[in-house]
Amino acid sequence: MRPRVSVVIPAFNVERYLGAALDSALGQTVEDVEVVVVDDGSTDGTVAVARGHGDARVRVFENARNQGPSWSRNVAIEQARGEWIAILDADDWWKEDRLERLLALAEERRADIVCDDLLLVPEGTHEPESTLFTVHAARLGRMDGPFEVSALKMVMDDYGILKPLFRREFLVTRGVRYNPASRAGEDFEMLLRCLLASGRMVVSHEAMYFYRARRDSLIASPVYCLSRILEMTDALIREVDAKTHAEIVEALEGYRRRKRDELGDASFREPLHAGRWGECLSLAVRNPAMLVRYAAVLGERFLPVGLVLAMPELGSGVWR
Repeated sequence: MRPRVSVVIPAFNVERYLGAALDSALGQTVEDVEVVVVDDGSTDGTVAVARGHGDARVRVFENARNQGPSWSRNVAIEQARGEWIAILDADDWWKEDRLERLLALAEERRADIVCDDLLLVPEGTHEPESTLFTVHAARLGRMDGPFEVSALKMVMDDYGILKPLFRREFLVTRGVRYNPASRAGEDFEMLLRCLLASGRMVVSHEAMYFYRARRDSLIASPVYCLSRILEMTDALIREVDAKTHAEIVEALEGYRRRKRDELGDASFREPLHAGRWGECLSLAVRNPAMLVRYAAVLGERFLPVGLVLAMPELGSGVWR
């Protein structure tokens, strides 16, 4: 018999975390679930953890070599048998009634895609510091209840980090899949493609997904991550029909500008936090605006930098 939900977990070198993710998926108040784990060429004990879990609802597949999270999710989606497909990263976990509450919301609002707020958990603890919507409240506004996300709103407000449940019939009939070439920004791209294919997306204001910030994850390297996101955005701008979706293309161009600014900032912060002071100074000389933004940190390390900051004309520098 077809399960109600297939939980899709791409996994790469996550033997420390995978057991908790599996327990979370299998311990839901909705019991009619299966878990599809796709190992992406792990070199640790990830496969052993998955195969040794001891629950017949866990199905494990292995890529012949490392292909990335998008490829792995597509493999899992093809193998999934559930009415709904839920995305769970191998180092994250859920509140035990998350599926029950999101499925009820999906049926109430006749949605093809449902998501919720994220509980942001620092590495080394299980206690969330905040939620995604709380951190970005100034930009997103106050969330008093569930809300619908259009393609334009997806780009303008950037809900790409959310972890969705997809109605499987929608993905099958519309032929929407993750872009296998994407190794960052894949959730944003997938959700936008679904919305452009007339999918209905509803987001709960409740936070039921525990999102772990790992130091060794892809997102822990903002320069790499943002560079890949810019590549993804460039491809979307080329592909989206500007005649049919002029507002969305314009919004994507604005999104690209924001990500370029974030990349410029990250290119400075990454060596700064690593203590690569020579690299910081070189970047600061070429981009004086960074001197102003990080004056306190650099001023403590280098007195000459602090003196240079007294020259007001440097405050007009821009990142090139």
